[in-house]
Amino acid sequence: MCYPRLNSNTSLINLIILVILIPVFTSCSSHPKRKNENPIARAYGNYLYKSDIQGLLPTETTPEDSSRLVKSYIALWMKKKAVVNKAEFNLTEAQKNIENLLDEYRTSLLTYEYEKQMVEQKLDTVLSDSEVQTYYYQYKQNFLLQDPIIKGVYFRILRSSSRLREFRDLAHSYGDLAYKRLVDLGAQVAEYTESFEENWLSFPLLMQKMPGTVQDPKLFLQRYKYLEAEDDHYFHFARIIDYKLPGESAPLDFVTQEIRDVLLNKRKMDFLKQLEESIYNEAVIQNDVEVYEK
Repeated sequence: MCYPRLNSNTSLINLIILVILIPVFTSCSSHPKRKNENPIARAYGNYLYKSDIQGLLPTETTPEDSSRLVKSYIALWMKKKAVVNKAEFNLTEAQKNIENLLDEYRTSLLTYEYEKQMVEQKLDTVLSDSEVQTYYYQYKQNFLLQDPIIKGVYFRILRSSSRLREFRDLAHSYGDLAYKRLVDLGAQVAEYTESFEENWLSFPLLMQKMPGTVQDPKLFLQRYKYLEAEDDHYFHFARIIDYKLPGESAPLDFVTQEIRDVLLNKRKMDFLKQLEESIYNEAVIQNDVEVYEK
């Protein structure tokens, strides 16, 4: 039996729902014949009845869609049964004994949910700046840059802008006053502006915004203080006011969030270890756990 083609989004959604619900019916070891009902499908001694799937069909489904969904469900049900039968035949008794696996899975789920709840309720997630700084300077050698990072500002201006020439002339000027005038003019004429004067930006991320490539970023940054490129619609310009190269230690403000994540994860692991010990000690005191001596 082949899968029918579904012609509507509603039918597809309904079929997905049915597929999700298939394990509800395939989980039973067998479906014996019923005296007062004729089966609509059989697979290895298992029988599927119309009443088994009636409740799964949405009431608003058209007769045509219902027919398609039922046929698809039957095909999927039989395939599931065929796979299970093949597994039953080929797996050893030890492999088919899944009770231990189910118990371990349930234990893991319960433990995870309880620990998650306790972390949300009890874990102190506030980190001081001094904790972050201490970790940074202690492990500074672990925070070496893989890519260049920069500070500056980026503009994207329509090539049809009447003030593009004025902007380009000013873009090649230097000095604090010229830079301020450039930023002010860019704010007026640019379709898009991004300032990263205070926060470091990865150089590859800047290049994703611009057409073209830079073959040797290290050499480029050592030689130039601006980057410009054009496409069919825009003039792209970035003024670079500071940079750091691969192999150098990343600035603290560039890796602060990374350090916070590391410290919070360590604090979380310590908290869960203490929680486990506390629960175990309580169980020992209350005589809920015991080791029998031989």
